[in-house]
Amino acid sequence: MEERTLERLKHEYPTASWALWSSSFPDDGCVEEDPTRLGDYISERRESLRPAIVLLSLNPSTHLPSDFQNFHSTNPKHQNDQFRDYVVNAGLEGAYMTDLVERVNPDSNAVEVKDEDIDTFLDQLELLGEDHYYVICFLNDVFVALREAFNGREVTYPHNILGFSAEWNGITLDCFKVYFHANWGVNQDKTPDEQLQYLSNNVVGEDRQDLSKWVE
Repeated sequence: MEERTLERLKHEYPTASWALWSSSFPDDGCVEEDPTRLGDYISERRESLRPAIVLLSLNPSTHLPSDFQNFHSTNPKHQNDQFRDYVVNAGLEGAYMTDLVERVNPDSNAVEVKDEDIDTFLDQLELLGEDHYYVICFLNDVFVALREAFNGREVTYPHNILGFSAEWNGITLDCFKVYFHANWGVNQDKTPDEQLQYLSNNVVGEDRQDLSKWVE
């Protein structure tokens, strides 16, 4: 990952972030408390970044400073430490993280995905420069918006994972829906950790999957 690409992402896309957290997150004094330190922390570890894996949520619930602060709030209400644990335990560290909609709204039910939101997301993928992306969607509205935008054929993976594949401008998109991390406390029976681990172990990073393996 080139430094100039990181700089563009940081300055042009306010919800852009990366699945890297310091060992002391979310304790007092951790790197994540200071936006400048977090930006430097990620830049220094850019060889560990895995832009082909995209963790995609709907929109930011609160205003955050730039420099990759999304998904790194130390405020307990955001449960980002729990999110970090699931991502790290699934072996998805270094993934690119962003929101489909940049507009701040604490009520996700009031957020409407517009065509320009899809375009902004695709602009980010073009900037990242990969030819094959694994997009893990954390809300149904996110997954449905992408599926409808690409007229994707929905199929079902084990562990209640939904998926579809699409081609766009020479780029392959394999998209999946898993349970939203902020609801995991009330949806413990839905085993979101197994969803992420399944994708990490069986899909992400492999050659393009044979769709005949998927269960309709």
